Amino acid sequence: MSNHRKNKGYALFILLLVTLLLPALAAAQSAEEIVRRAEQVRGYDSAYIEARMVNNDRFGSKSISYRAWARGDNFLMEMTSDAEYGQKILRTEDRVYHFFPDSEAIFTKSKGDSIVGLISYEDVTDESRILDNYTVRLDGEESLNGIPCYRVDMEVKRGRRVAYPRQTVWIERENYIIRKVRMFTRTGTPLKTMEVRRVEEIDGQRIATDILITDNVRTDVTSEIFIDQAELNLPIDDRRFTRRELSR
Repeated sequence: MSNHRKNKGYALFILLLVTLLLPALAAAQSAEEIVRRAEQVRGYDSAYIEARMVNNDRFGSKSISYRAWARGDNFLMEMTSDAEYGQKILRTEDRVYHFFPDSEAIFTKSKGDSIVGLISYEDVTDESRILDNYTVRLDGEESLNGIPCYRVDMEVKRGRRVAYPRQTVWIERENYIIRKVRMFTRTGTPLKTMEVRRVEEIDGQRIATDILITDNVRTDVTSEIFIDQAELNLPIDDRRFTRRELSR
């Protein structure tokens, strides 16, 4: 076979390979861009909130009120309800600390541990970027309560430590707000589902202010997060996010 025919055959092979790979590459790029835009929507530099966590099960409801400060990877929560008054939760980079004023003790917690009901430390303190921890894949589009959404599958990257190794996220197509998240174990067993029921515009940013979390294992078990007040992009002293400040 002549070199010309060999080169022509090789070129046809490369063209066929690229043609087969392009849809997969385009989907991966689309998923990453969708996630980036979703993170930009929640891209405030700092925040102060006053909120409530409510757990509902067959025994009734339990509510915990709190206030919290967030900036970058740092997050501090101070509980204000009577039974939990003075407890504080601090997240700095990959560590989570819980301070109990009665014993003046500080405990290190795992991100997947529960604060109340289905609400974990990861759910309320995590400010890390999705693409730092997960590989993403666009799995199509789906309408949620009449809202067109992208459906994106996420799997934890090797070496990363997260509470939920696999997730499926529904992101609103028009404005890239995260509307729903389903969380799985590493083997694909569903754990819980988080749905955003209300979105409000605060200081020029649209944020979720009413969130429902449903247990995918136990029936009739739900938790809710209500944000009653929020202020974005305010100055916060570095000292607020230190262990020393927990016991003050």
